[in-house]
Amino acid sequence: MSSAVIITVSLQNSNEDPPKLKLKDSVGDSGENNLNTEVELGANVTWVPDLASGIQSIEIVPKADQTSIFSTEPYNEGNGNYAATIVNEEPVKDGKKIKSEDYSINFYIDGDSEEYCDDPKLSIKT
Repeated sequence: MSSAVIITVSLQNSNEDPPKLKLKDSVGDSGENNLNTEVELGANVTWVPDLASGIQSIEIVPKADQTSIFSTEPYNEGNGNYAATIVNEEPVKDGKKIKSEDYSINFYIDGDSEEYCDDPKLSIKT
């Protein structure tokens, strides 16, 4: 049985260079760019931008150099949220099971045309 995880993406501080994100997930974890969200195999993950915090938009991008734990690439749901599904079986690279993976959150903030990036992590619950 798959589960659903929601990750809220908020702007923590727009005065820092680069601006910092604060992430909070529906499994009770929160943190800055070092957030590690645990997900079950087959889980549906949704990233929701907290527009009231100063985030203008987000884009979720898998790291090109990693074995993807996504069975579907993250996609824009049309309302600013991004969604993806985690694989049903643990991915294997070079004979070793992949337990976690970094990904990128590209984001824009209000009043700024520059794109910023943060690199949190997803880990597969075992």
